[in-house]
Amino acid sequence: MTNLLISATKKTDVKLLTDLANRIGVKVKVLSEDEMLDIGMLKAMEEGSKSDYVTREQVMKRLKS
Repeated sequence: MTNLLISATKKTDVKLLTDLANRIGVKVKVLSEDEMLDIGMLKAMEEGSKSDYVTREQVMKRLKS
């Protein structure tokens, strides 16, 4: 399975993209802000597990990006 993440600022754009994806038979899941933060945290944790030490500032910077 391949995943694609698209960020849209307007609700109308999200609806348009969701409708298009559904029309062509692609599964769609709209993520909440909390879910996006969870993904960022997981990515930071995975990156941190590969190194000896990750500072709080590095984790927070990664979460904001």
